[in-house]
Amino acid sequence: MVFSALGLLVAVVVPPFASADEAQHTAYALEVADGSLPGLDTPVRSRIPGMPGLPAGCRVSPRQFRAAVNVHADHLCGRRLRRPLTNFDVVYTANHPPLFYAVESVPLKSGIALDHPLAGFRAARGINVALGVTALIATAALVRGVLPGQPAVAVAAAAITGVVGLFVFPAGQVYNDTMAVATITGLLAVTVAIARRGPRPRTLLALAVLGPAAAASRASGAVALMVVVPAVGVAVAARTAGRPVRRAGRGLAVAGGLAALSFAATGWFYLRNVRRYGDPTAFGRIAAMLPIRGPRPSAQQVVRDPDWWWNVYRGLFGRVSLQTGYAEKMVVGFAIVTGVGVLAAVLRVLTARIRAARAADLLAADALAVSARLYGGGTRGSGLPAPSSAPSSASAPSSASAPAPSSAPTLALAPAPGPPGARLAGGVVWILLAAHCLLVVATLVGYAAAGGAAFTRYLLPMLPVLAFVVELSWRALPLGRRGLPTVVLVAALAVLTVTMIVRDLAWRNRALAPLSPVDRLRTAWAAGAPGPADLVLPGLAGFALVGGLLLAVALWKLGDPSVELGGSVELGGNVGGDVGGDVGGRPWRAAEHEDPPGDVAGVGRQRQERLDVSIGGGAAQVSADR
Repeated sequence: MVFSALGLLVAVVVPPFASADEAQHTAYALEVADGSLPGLDTPVRSRIPGMPGLPAGCRVSPRQFRAAVNVHADHLCGRRLRRPLTNFDVVYTANHPPLFYAVESVPLKSGIALDHPLAGFRAARGINVALGVTALIATAALVRGVLPGQPAVAVAAAAITGVVGLFVFPAGQVYNDTMAVATITGLLAVTVAIARRGPRPRTLLALAVLGPAAAASRASGAVALMVVVPAVGVAVAARTAGRPVRRAGRGLAVAGGLAALSFAATGWFYLRNVRRYGDPTAFGRIAAMLPIRGPRPSAQQVVRDPDWWWNVYRGLFGRVSLQTGYAEKMVVGFAIVTGVGVLAAVLRVLTARIRAARAADLLAADALAVSARLYGGGTRGSGLPAPSSAPSSASAPSSASAPAPSSAPTLALAPAPGPPGARLAGGVVWILLAAHCLLVVATLVGYAAAGGAAFTRYLLPMLPVLAFVVELSWRALPLGRRGLPTVVLVAALAVLTVTMIVRDLAWRNRALAPLSPVDRLRTAWAAGAPGPADLVLPGLAGFALVGGLLLAVALWKLGDPSVELGGSVELGGNVGGDVGGDVGGRPWRAAEHEDPPGDVAGVGRQRQERLDVSIGGGAAQVSADR
């Protein structure tokens, strides 16, 4: 609800084509509506009021237009242009596949056909807001799959994603990033589901749909498939039964099928890019068309430049040049508190693992002591009877009452091991997320090294994973399990995003600068949409406030130990579910009283222990008092 309010606010108050690339994305969609596929030399034509580009009736071939751009011509189609032509007048978004543009072409073309082009444009923005909602649903599904026992983390990660300016601004405008985030995150969520529960018909069907959809939405979707395809193969092989060769064959079949479907749907487009521009994503050509000023850094220089990374971080919240005053302090504060939360989370994990190791040692020592008592005469603590001793008549069981032991006693010290391949499949989840993030970062670094700008927006495919990590860190703070720090974070991010919206309006339209923030929003709303701004804006604010209250209630209830199932500690060394220790799970002391028998935390009871000792085909239950 908070994201919907913010997204609709951006969709209405931000003037059409005020942001970079929106005119190019719109021109691409209109070309698709006309039945053609643009290239990097296709001109932008002004077919909607306020849209930059050539006059709507000016039609030239891409080759002619490229020649005009190269000489910075200011005359074309017998008309004098407002300024000399540059590379910003071409559809430089044509390196992306056409799925998003096919969707957006419907409202855009309909608006032009009905003689209401701006209404069609606003509808296209509204569709993008709806795609943003699906991206948040996919985020929750992904995090729920990673930590199935902690639903509060999934809800919080989606909420954090939905209020970050980097996500809100493109979602409220005609940008293909939102669909890419939705499809890529959904693809990751399905892959995690296969790793957790094994391949099922519904997950395989979702995989077959989301794989090609991600590759067809944006070039970053095809890049994501580079890590998803092998991860799916390993997960399927690990989660299916049968001989190793058969399991490997199934994994290869599913991974190969996903790759084949994705290539069949979009391979032609990326081969077209290779043929025309030299690489599948055409990033090299675009970076050369739109270079940054100054010397071109190498990839190593980019990675080692702290100022570059700091600007990328600040870009998560909006235009960097507008982050002054309290907005800048908030950005710095987010970084500091998140760092403190990371340290707190690490300390909790280490503490929980140390306690688990001590508890396991204590349980093993007690088990050996009980075994020594059962077979009297052994060395205390060894668990083995002396070779020359024989059980006394008082303690030895008679042959009529119990069978003779056929082997050494087996102590039920831990739960039965999980299904074969469970540990491997669980490792695939974390490797998948790490590899995905590294690939996204490498894409941005490579683009900057090729001469492009440091567009933080290129990190959007990994934003759900970043939100997941941020939630874990804030959850490690005091009262974090009940979600109070997360609610504060979401509220602060929402306020910062609204602040950046208001400042961006004044930056683009200097006439709004003297007005108060509320008056800026009223004026921009009145210019962008029908309806009384004095009623609609408070309605959006109330809608967002209700969403924030529902989030607080949900996180409080989901933080109850009876709801969270991810904090148990087992002998196998799996501390705190998948993350470890007390990060978002149950506190150690609570686990001592709540965990079922067989859990190491039960050793904390200093009164009485009951150990199951299997002797031969039977079992004897022994009570050992300290």
